[in-house]
Amino acid sequence: MKEQIMENALQSFAIDGYYATSMQQIAENCGISKASLYKYFTSKEALLLETLEYNLDEWLKRTTNINLDQSLSPKEELRQKIVIELEAMKNNRSLVHSLMRAVPLTKNAEMMRMLKRTRVALMNWHRDSLLHAYGETLRPFLWDRVALFQGTLREYVVLMGDDHKALPAHDVADLIISHLDTLMTSSPGISPVLTSDVMHDYEMYQQDMKPAGVQEEIDEVCYLLREKVKNHANIEQQPEVDRALETLYRETEADAPRTFLLDALCLYLEQWAPIENERKKLYELLESRDRET
Repeated sequence: MKEQIMENALQSFAIDGYYATSMQQIAENCGISKASLYKYFTSKEALLLETLEYNLDEWLKRTTNINLDQSLSPKEELRQKIVIELEAMKNNRSLVHSLMRAVPLTKNAEMMRMLKRTRVALMNWHRDSLLHAYGETLRPFLWDRVALFQGTLREYVVLMGDDHKALPAHDVADLIISHLDTLMTSSPGISPVLTSDVMHDYEMYQQDMKPAGVQEEIDEVCYLLREKVKNHANIEQQPEVDRALETLYRETEADAPRTFLLDALCLYLEQWAPIENERKKLYELLESRDRET
């Protein structure tokens, strides 16, 4: 049922827009009550973010299925993956743009983090795909070639999605592969720009798109804190709560968070919900991050 809800929500957000789509509408489309819907998702914003993550996971599963087809050569696997990516990105591009404009301010930080996880997952997937198709000889300039590959893909996606150019995805994939054959076998006479040291944070990401660091844990605690407070504040209080939460998010992302400001914000937010456990966890993680740096 949860997957059905997310698939319905994605379609509704794409057709009707984020604000015009209500939780009641999604519940009715899925044949369940609104109360049942809230058992799966605490808010429409939570549903939005989880739906976008789900959409990415489903796309990555389709590319994984290509890897399991033993009849395909590594180069043909890459070609089919390019076709899938072109079609998926073309269909989702306008949706992501509209959602970025519609998502409330306090959710934008989470949206940006989700998009960062998506970008990192894609770059690692492209890296692995190019290595599989062209071999270990790519290794010295691997990340630079990934960047060039993605830049080519992005331009075709813009033309197909934003400008509505009727470009057959299979033809585009064939042309990209033809250019890749030349690019991947060339030997630049200069040093790589995107070295492993530069791309260390990308390489540290795990398969489940969870970064190997403290910042993700900090983000999760902020999200839990936010959900607890928002669920207790009434409609009239939401704008003030949103501003306080946004300030809290930004302060935790600073190189040197101001303790007095965090104390004041947490004290203010405790008017609506008990957040002592989240506050203690947040401070522990911030101290841990300081020790790492």
